[in-house]
Amino acid sequence: MPSLRKRTWKSGRVTWDIRYQYEGKSESHNIGETDRRTAEKIFRQFCNQYAEGTIDPEILKKVVTPKPVIPTLSQLAEFTRTFALSNKSQKTLRREQDAFIALKAILGDLKLPALTAAKMEDYKAKRLKGVSTQSGYFRPVSAATINIEIRILNTALRQAFSLGWMDSKSQPQFKQIRIIDSTPPEWLSEDEIKLVLATEDLEFRNFLVCLLLTGCRRNEALGMTWEDVDSPQRQIVVRGEIGKMGKRRTLPINTVLEAFLQQIPGDRSGLIFQRYSPNQISMKFRRWVRQLGMRETLSLHSLRSTFACHLIRKGVNIYDVSKLLGHSSVRVTEKHYLAQDTESATAAVEKLTYVDVMILGKHTEQVT
Repeated sequence: MPSLRKRTWKSGRVTWDIRYQYEGKSESHNIGETDRRTAEKIFRQFCNQYAEGTIDPEILKKVVTPKPVIPTLSQLAEFTRTFALSNKSQKTLRREQDAFIALKAILGDLKLPALTAAKMEDYKAKRLKGVSTQSGYFRPVSAATINIEIRILNTALRQAFSLGWMDSKSQPQFKQIRIIDSTPPEWLSEDEIKLVLATEDLEFRNFLVCLLLTGCRRNEALGMTWEDVDSPQRQIVVRGEIGKMGKRRTLPINTVLEAFLQQIPGDRSGLIFQRYSPNQISMKFRRWVRQLGMRETLSLHSLRSTFACHLIRKGVNIYDVSKLLGHSSVRVTEKHYLAQDTESATAAVEKLTYVDVMILGKHTEQVT
């Protein structure tokens, strides 16, 4: 029986050919570069002719290899959506589709090889300034937002290449906008923590304590249920449904957190914090910070930063901190939190004692 073979070349090209027996000899029919679906269609046509005994080198000329269909941005968006439905969270799916909506509205529904670096530079400029299109007005966005859209597009284009929709010569990878390192998120000192927790709103205070003791993201804490609290194992399960990027992780329960959970009123079923919505709790925290006369740059996310920075200051391994935070890489933890603790950094360099004080003293005398 004939067989279909896929060949991946060092250059990245993917070709297909059919192996079969003709008059006792091994023969090969080259299909060339195309996607899997088209190659399988040609293979089925070939097998039908082979089964009828009508196959010969002349008939192979009638097996026409159609040119692969070159997809558009819309088709790429639909493929990305289908993949995300079974592999990514709803939040990520929406973010990816929003990126394609902006791309199609500003660039048009281009065929993928028509996406050039020049067109993407024009896209970046229009997104930064804001632009009116037939689909509506797209407000100005930050460079960070545009970079997210570019990463989504680059990932989708790599998938298109793997499917044979594009060859290696027409597979672009667009450059992101260079962004100067932003100021790391702020965190609270122990005195500031006491000040923030000095609220008479018990449920609000409990929510803040939960963030400080677990390092959870806002939405993770709001989606946490009593069923997620595993008291015998002394851990809290952050389910994939509420974890960022659908990732599941567990958080250990220390003695303080155990006592805190026990004193929260309620029937121990359903959501632990049922009263707040995401935006509502964030705005409540900002109003509370202003009322206390604290830094207006503080946000609810500052409590997650506080959790990380205090662990690092107490000598906890950066890899353990990264795992507790649920970061995709320890580099994320280093970038956002490790450089913030200037006191520990100063204390560290003070340990450099390999230069003798007497040498410094002699040097000072010579200068004098």
